[in-house]
Parts: sequence; C-alpha cells; structure tokens
Amino acid sequence: MGPAEICKDRLEAQTRDLEHWKKRHRWLGNARLVGGVAGVAVLWFVETYAPAFTWYLVAALVAAFLATSRMFSRVEDAMTYAEHAARLYKTPVLGEKRKDGPSHSVEALNYDGDHPYARDVDIFEPGGLTDYLNISSTREGLLRLLELLTEPASSDTIAKRQEAVKELKSQLDLRESFFVAGSRRLPYVRTEVMRLWAEQKPVPVSSWLPVACLVASCAVLVAGAFVAFNPSPPTYSALAACLLAEFAVWKASRPQARAIQIMTAERIHLDFRELWDLVRILEEQDFHSSNLRELAGSLRGDGEPASRAIGRFCRVIGLFEARRNQIVALVGPLVLYQTQLALAMERWKRQHGSKVSGWIDAIGKFEAYSSLACFAFEHPFYSFPRVAVRGPVFKGTDIAHPLLPDDAVGNDVSLDPECPVLVVSGANMAGKSTLLRTIGVNVALAYAGAPVRASSLEISPVNLIASIRVNDSLKKGLSRFAAELVRIRFMLNSIGKGTSTLVLIDELFAGTNSFDRFVGAVALAEFLVGCDTSLAVLSTHDRNVTHWAEQNPERIANVHFQDVFKEDRMRFDYKLHDGPALRGNAIALMKLAGLPIPDKLPTPQG
Repeated sequence: MGPAEICKDRLEAQTRDLEHWKKRHRWLGNARLVGGVAGVAVLWFVETYAPAFTWYLVAALVAAFLATSRMFSRVEDAMTYAEHAARLYKTPVLGEKRKDGPSHSVEALNYDGDHPYARDVDIFEPGGLTDYLNISSTREGLLRLLELLTEPASSDTIAKRQEAVKELKSQLDLRESFFVAGSRRLPYVRTEVMRLWAEQKPVPVSSWLPVACLVASCAVLVAGAFVAFNPSPPTYSALAACLLAEFAVWKASRPQARAIQIMTAERIHLDFRELWDLVRILEEQDFHSSNLRELAGSLRGDGEPASRAIGRFCRVIGLFEARRNQIVALVGPLVLYQTQLALAMERWKRQHGSKVSGWIDAIGKFEAYSSLACFAFEHPFYSFPRVAVRGPVFKGTDIAHPLLPDDAVGNDVSLDPECPVLVVSGANMAGKSTLLRTIGVNVALAYAGAPVRASSLEISPVNLIASIRVNDSLKKGLSRFAAELVRIRFMLNSIGKGTSTLVLIDELFAGTNSFDRFVGAVALAEFLVGCDTSLAVLSTHDRNVTHWAEQNPERIANVHFQDVFKEDRMRFDYKLHDGPALRGNAIALMKLAGLPIPDKLPTPQG
C-alpha cells in the first residue's frame, strides 16, 4: 500500500471517528438535559414528601453532574483529536492542503529577502517549498525548518539529518500524536511570546513577602473558622485583626504584586499547555538517531524532567486564570489569591525561565525533522542524496522540481571540476528558469537531510548562490542590473574564500544592453571555468554567449530546450538537448498576443 492509500485510509478512519464522537456528544447532551429535568422533578418530590433524603439526593445529583462533565470532556477530547488528525492526512499527495492562514506560513516571519537563494528557488515564496513541507504548530518549528533548508551543511551534518529523517519517516503514529498535541487548543503556538516572557528580567521581591502573604491568609482562614463555630466578640475581634494585618501586607506588597501580575503568563496559558503536551511526547521516545536522541535527552535533563516543571507551572497559571470565577472572585481577596499565585509564577520563572528557550528549541527542531519525514513518507520514490566528501560535484539523474505535478519531466545534470559550467539556452517558457530552480530547491532539500526529487543525486557540500528572481528595488534604490551585481558580488566573495560554490544565474545581465551583456557574461563564465572550487548553471537568450561556449566544449556543457510551433500552439518537451538553441519563439508569441509584427522584419543597427 502506497502513501496516498495509507493517508486516504487514515483520513477516512479519522473522519468516521469524528462523526462517531459527534453523535456520542449529541446523545450525551440530550441525555444530560433529560436527566437534569428528571432530577429537578425528583428533587421536588423528595423535598415535598421525604425531606430527610433531600441532601442525599442533592449529593447524588452533584456527583452525576461531575461524572457527566468528565464524560463530556473525554468525548470532546476525542472529537478534537479526530478533527486535527484528519487535517494531517489531508496531504498534498491527495491534492489537499493541511493548514491555512498566515500563522503557518513563511509570510508571518517578515523575511527581508537578502538571502542568497531562498526566494530565487521557491523556498521562501508563499506556497513554496517551506509552506509545502511545514506541518509544525510552533513558530520555532517553522524557523528551524527554514534554517535546515537555507544553511549550507557539512557532509557529516547532512548524514546525521538524513538519519533522523529516515527514522521518523515510518513513525506515523508518533508524527500524528505530535501534530495533534501541538494544534488541539490553539492553531498556532506562540513560542516567541513564551520565550520573551521567560527571558524578562525577574521582578525584585522582598524575601518576607511570600511568607507574610501565606501567614496572613492562614490567619484569616483560622479566624474565620472560629467565627463560624463560635461567634463571639473575641472571635470577631481576632478576625478583624487578621483582616487588618492582611490588608497591611497587601498594601505593602501592592506595587510588587502589580508588577508581577503585569509580567505573568496568563495570556499564554494555552501556549504552555501545548508545549507541555509536546514535551511529554518527545520525552517518552527512545530514538536511534543521534540528533533525535540529543533532542529527547535535552528535555529529560540531569534533574527534573521538563514536562514535570512545565506541568507544575501550568497548574499554577491555571489557578491564576480561575480568578475570574465568581466564587474565587468573592473569596480570593480574603486569602490574597492573585498575589500569592503571581508570586508562585515568579518563583517558577526564576527557577526555570532560563531553560524555556532550550525546551522550545528542542520542540522546534523535532517539528522540522517531522515535517521532512512526512515529506519523505509521502514521496517514497524520491531518493536520499549521496554526499561526496570531495568536490565540488553535482550529478543528478532524472531530477525534477518537487512542487511540480507527478508527470513533470526530469532531466540529467552533471557538473564536476572537469566540466564545471552548464550553459542553458532555449525559447521562452521552454524550461530554462525551472531547471535552475529545480537544481536549487533540490540542493536545499539535500542540506536539510531530506530526499530529493531525482532517481539519484550525488552532491558535495557547497554554498548555493542564485540570481534568478532578482528585481529592482525602489526602497533600496537598486535597478535590476544593480541588484544582479549584488548577487554576483556574493558569488565572487564566496569563491574568493576558497569555498565550494554552486552558482545559478538566469538570463545573464539581462538588465543591460546586448554588447555589455555579452562582455560581462563571457568574463563571468571564463572566471567560473578557471576556478576549481565552483560549479555554475547559466541560462541565456544571447546566441553570442552560446557560440562562445561552443569554443570550450571540454569545460563547458552547452545544452538547450526545444519548442515546436504547430497549429498556432507552442509545445515543449521540457527535455535538455545537446548544443545551443538555434532559434527563439518570442516573435511568434508576440504575434499570438496580437502585436502587429510585419512580415519583413527590421534589421538591427550597430
């Protein structure tokens, strides 16, 4: 059974479970309503004819209410689990989308666009590779996934990442439970808010304040009990004295307590609950991969496990949230409820606040690996690249873009020190830019330790620098040509440091005139050919450039994409062919667009 069938079966199973629990929920609600009405009627009858049993019946009704509430809670938990698990299996493999909304998109990160290739090769674009891969429920998971795709890695690092992805690939139940745990209460866990709260400077608290609050509260409770059982002037006086002392403590601690309450994590209570669930799942795992073992081990720690510490905080903050309850709001001021809980949260932050960032990092890294493992599971025919120790080398067989449909045409690309430059020509829309983006996006997947869309791929660790989607910028005061020169400078700096570099340039110097474009393109290509640490794929429409490339066939591979114009339609096979393109299709396309091109074409001057 393939991944599409497995995902479809699991999706149907979760959908059936959801319908089952919805029916159970409706049935339980109706039964509770009928039972409540019957209970009130029976209570009236007992109160009228057998009042001695009234309190027994009241106790039974309260017990029944609590029991049915617990049942409701369990049913709602089951409904939530089925609903969110179904979202996991609404995969692109089935033609569906898992998540919607900017909270789960790279758009939410406000990326500045200065990365040497992220936007050029469809990694950062809305609906691009990162959005396609991402199944994380935390901002940290999205960031860690983006880092894996955009940071060059050594061969050893890539091998360890592949080991982690391969181990998680078949663990559907683990990935399912982790996905649901991170999204059942909130659509998006705000790890940045939790991190900010934990890293805030602790509020200075006098050492006597917590003790004074506790003593004053206990004194009020004891005095109140004496008043209840023995109302007399002495007990009333004692209660009044305790309340006065408590008021004095509250008044003295009011500025500190207010500062603490402002800094409390009440607004991220549910975020911490989600983190608690995620940490508990990861802590329980026994992995073989060194990277995954390190993540789980960082949560267990040498002392108290992270789940226990977070659970204790969640209970405290849960009590703090309960201050809005009518009963708590009435009794709370008598025992300094808010002040004591705010102090308890501050104590927790002083003890564990420095560890929160590490816990969040571990969860984010695991979510990134889980996203890549889900991608690997859903595409079993994609291959894990073989990482060459020596390079530079890039040799891909039947390589295609992972965001293209299943019937996309694959091509073979081979670059090594013997033949380091590939010049690609061809008609408009034939596939030149797509080939460059295909190479770049698969290099990014190789960085991350994920499988690539190719029958095979051998790659050495390289710096990837691309100039494909370079545009002018009014904000930065750059023309398209100036922006392209910035990327060229990136490439030259990387190569000048002796770093293995893979260069992808679409339409060499298209922002300038034909003569300058030819001079610049040839100069850059000759420089790249003369370097033993660089590989390059250059696309061009300039026939002068392709003719120049033909003069050095041993070091430069000259290839092209073909087009066929038949019955007023342009057709492409999207396959690479040897040699340069011999013609273009721009004039034919302009005619199809309605431009009045004369039959006798003008001759260019100069």
